[in-house]
Amino acid sequence: MEKQGNVSLWIGKINTEEDLNDYLKLVYTDDGESLPSPFLKDFEIELSDFDEDFIEAVFRGESVGNLECLIEGCSYDDIVIPLFGGKNRTVLPDKTNSAILLYNFDYQGRKKEIRNKDYVFEYLGSVKYS
Repeated sequence: MEKQGNVSLWIGKINTEEDLNDYLKLVYTDDGESLPSPFLKDFEIELSDFDEDFIEAVFRGESVGNLECLIEGCSYDDIVIPLFGGKNRTVLPDKTNSAILLYNFDYQGRKKEIRNKDYVFEYLGSVKYS
């Protein structure tokens, strides 16, 4: 759900940066209607629940061992990294190479992890960044 000042974070493993972009990409019909991306479908997020301008994704290519290395350089990283490090964990699962951040959003869905042959993503939580 949309919530000003919150950021929700997912971490995972995906093959390429192009695959990550495709995973997040909204598709538009000939009528101009937008269809949810595979990410939104996986985590059952409604298009009306967030602003697509406030999504940020990072792909590191190689496995990253800690959260700081994974999301360093993302918006509000100086605030977000310590909040997630204290609330959850800083050591990441093996082969983690990607992160998805939804700003002004507090994920309340029941799906916490998606695993398939092409990617794995896990919801880490939501914190207040401003």
